[in-house]
Amino acid sequence: MAGQIMLQSLRVANRSPIKTCVRAYAAPVHKFEKYEPKVVESDWYAWWQKRGLFAPKRTDNKFTMLLPPPNVTGVLHIGHALTLSIQDAIARWNRMHGRSVNWVPGTDHAGISMQSVVEKKLKRETGQTRHDLGREAFVDEVWKWKQQHGDRIKQQTTRIGASLNWAEEYFTMDPQHSQVVRDAFIRLYDDGLVYRTTKMVNWSCALQSVISDIEVDKLPTEGQLMLKVPGSKSRVEFGVLHSVEFQVVDPPAGGPLSVCVETTRPETMLGDVALAINSGDARYKDLEGRTVMHPLLQKEIPIVCDDKLVDPEFGTGVVKITPAHDENDYACAQRLGLPAVQVFGPDGAVVQDAAVVGFAGISRWQARQKVITLLTDSGAYMGKRDAEQSVISRCSRSGDVIEPMLMPQWYVRCSELAQRANNLVQEKAIELIPDRQRAVWNSWMSGIDDWCVSRQLWWGHRIPVYRVSWDGGEIGDMWVAAESEQQAQLKAVGKLGSEDKALAANLQCTIIQDEDVLDTWFSSGLLPLTAFNQPSVLAPARDMNATNQPSLSSVLETGQDILFFWVARMAMLCTYFAKVPPFSTVLLHPMVRDAQGRKMSKSLGNIVDPMDIINGAELSQLQKTLQNGHMTEQELDKGMRELKKLYPNGFQSFGADALRFTLLVYTQQTQQINMSLDTIRASYHFCNKLWNTFRFIHMHAANLGLDAGQACIADIDQNQMSVFDRALLSRLHAMLETYHQAMSTYRLAVAAETVREFVQRDLCDRYIEACKPALYGNCNVTNQDPHVAVKVLLGALDIVLRSLHPFMPFLSEELWQQHARKDASDELSIMEREWSSAESKAIAHDSRSEEENDASILVFGAVSGIRSLKQQHPTRLQAGTGSAARLTIVVTVPERAADAGGRGAGVDRATAERVREIATKHEACIALMSKELAIRICTASDSDSSVSGTSNIAYF
Repeated sequence: MAGQIMLQSLRVANRSPIKTCVRAYAAPVHKFEKYEPKVVESDWYAWWQKRGLFAPKRTDNKFTMLLPPPNVTGVLHIGHALTLSIQDAIARWNRMHGRSVNWVPGTDHAGISMQSVVEKKLKRETGQTRHDLGREAFVDEVWKWKQQHGDRIKQQTTRIGASLNWAEEYFTMDPQHSQVVRDAFIRLYDDGLVYRTTKMVNWSCALQSVISDIEVDKLPTEGQLMLKVPGSKSRVEFGVLHSVEFQVVDPPAGGPLSVCVETTRPETMLGDVALAINSGDARYKDLEGRTVMHPLLQKEIPIVCDDKLVDPEFGTGVVKITPAHDENDYACAQRLGLPAVQVFGPDGAVVQDAAVVGFAGISRWQARQKVITLLTDSGAYMGKRDAEQSVISRCSRSGDVIEPMLMPQWYVRCSELAQRANNLVQEKAIELIPDRQRAVWNSWMSGIDDWCVSRQLWWGHRIPVYRVSWDGGEIGDMWVAAESEQQAQLKAVGKLGSEDKALAANLQCTIIQDEDVLDTWFSSGLLPLTAFNQPSVLAPARDMNATNQPSLSSVLETGQDILFFWVARMAMLCTYFAKVPPFSTVLLHPMVRDAQGRKMSKSLGNIVDPMDIINGAELSQLQKTLQNGHMTEQELDKGMRELKKLYPNGFQSFGADALRFTLLVYTQQTQQINMSLDTIRASYHFCNKLWNTFRFIHMHAANLGLDAGQACIADIDQNQMSVFDRALLSRLHAMLETYHQAMSTYRLAVAAETVREFVQRDLCDRYIEACKPALYGNCNVTNQDPHVAVKVLLGALDIVLRSLHPFMPFLSEELWQQHARKDASDELSIMEREWSSAESKAIAHDSRSEEENDASILVFGAVSGIRSLKQQHPTRLQAGTGSAARLTIVVTVPERAADAGGRGAGVDRATAERVREIATKHEACIALMSKELAIRICTASDSDSSVSGTSNIAYF
């Protein structure tokens, strides 16, 4: 029939053909009037777990995802909360589409962090060091700490509502994954992709280990900065340039007799091997090839040219070369064939064979002061000045200043692995979202360096390499990768020639395993193999799977800051072994910053603990948290002041749902997330609005004797529907289409905002306000049946709650259980209420429904505008104030001419006239709600003269 809205299957839960089960676990529905997130979020997670809702189902429609493993020593920070919110929304949405979701959790053994924590505990409680205990006993202490404290971050993860498959939880030091790590390293070594050499590394003297770039904090400074650092009782000066004069030996006629060098690290002068100039610098054009007398070493060193190293516009244009303790200097030495003289040992003390007497065994910082004193006494020290800009590299774990050091390490050759991983992304076998990251990926992979995978720690995966040597020295020592000493000896002998084999048979063999452990990124880079490539982890996946799976897992979601530290390494390692990508899609979220766009740091006092947002926290609690960490007194004082300024009253308890919704909406900001407490508060208010809307709808359902669990839109007689009813269903249909399309393309922010806009604007501000006359007994005014209106409200509410479940799991479950499952005999969670294709196409439009929708939106807009005017002018717009107070509301229908693409901001003239005609039929409804207000509806082209004689005109 023309103009009729065709309804299909828009039904609430009990009308769907869902299998029932015995009511084994009672749903923990709460009974109270005010929205209390602490109460709402207290019981549902345990109920979901008891019912096994997080376990994958037996179906071929699978969705698999790996949770980026947080450090076992860590606590949940805002970045973790963002990752969990995004991944949980994806997991729950896929469950609601009937897919078998396997979202695998785990924790990383966090080699450096864990060892540091236990070492500090040991020192505090017993006064011992790990060396006092020995390696085996110390590792036992680490395992004890893990057993006692390792579940802290897991408990926080459950508090935020993450629906993880805990039955498959892993720890990266578990036996199964440890075996995978050993096997993978041995395979790579035997395939020629692992080698040992000496290169420049980030060395932490406090930890006495190499650390990765991601574990180095860059502290920019301008001018002098006094820092407290490990190994020094007093503060150490940074951010200044020390000037030192070098006398030229046999200076050229008319040339300089001396040159001045500026350095921020005078202590490294013990390892100087040359001075460098730029060949284009006219000041020093005749000095190349000559020598200078080193004022500290008291020996001649050459003057060399290196245009890559020296900028003639910077400083004095002369640079001292210390290859053993500066990456740029080392590169220069490699180019020019200069030697490297080590100044500091692994502990940061000057080496015993120091070139100057009296320095051996003293710390870096003591050596700095001693060098300055000696140079001052000799007259070579020319003073110091503030450096305009400098960067201090600090170990994020210990607070120590990084010492660039030449150390022998194990490396993975990356060019072949990176090329394969790069091709996967460029050919879209792995899709990066956002797509702009493809160019970044290509740039990084094309210029990749080999990967240093060894760490000088006791806690971690000990590298399965052995040094095999034979007595007598006739057979050279050999490194081999093997599972055990016995296998190492067999492999080593197998590599010998026939003569050496015969000789080795009569010699004593010594086999020593390398003391180092593997970088934790190597371990975590293999996780998709352990989690998803069963039963033979390192075998090609297609050999085990007849379905020819395109990847080991469906999606990986993580922060863009670890794209190369973790994502790229998974792509390289897993593809090498499994011959398929570790994932099909990679979602990258931006870094979370504060409202001013600043990086969150303790010194700025702007770090936000998700648990404080969820549970609430007083200012004193926030300050106590800030005090835990290595901060200078200056940083702590500044941080405390900023904290009090930003959060003078601490945080109220906003709940996990409000935090999750906020973070998901923020993902629309693709560069960085500037998080504001006001936005979290707005999400909390939205939760509260949803709660009150639920109570309003159910109050009227109870008044009319309607059972919410039995109400169904599809059962409503279409002839009983008003223009308002049809309009809301039309908006509901549009919302659902946008929602599902956005969710299927991982645009979670769009999906969340779409539902919120529908609830706040279409459902509450428009439809409920339009329904109030009928709901409160004035049916004749709007020709609206209150039973129909409430059924529409109940049906819309069901859709809204299910749409919001991926974002707000606790509140949506609480309300849905009361809404659709109040008297049910079986147990069913909202996440088991699957979406059907019919629901997404529940309303089919004809030409009249489009016009009615336009008209209803116009009427809804007028209603919303009148409410706004009432709030702005309460005294002028009160009912019964007489004709003098009357206000004419002129509602215009915007017209437009279609552009080249058929798009525009309004409607054409003929449609505008039809819309006005339809909308005018409901003028009485608007007039009733606006009491003494007069309503006029016209098109934008109507002459202003039609209302020129009217005072107090408001346009919509």
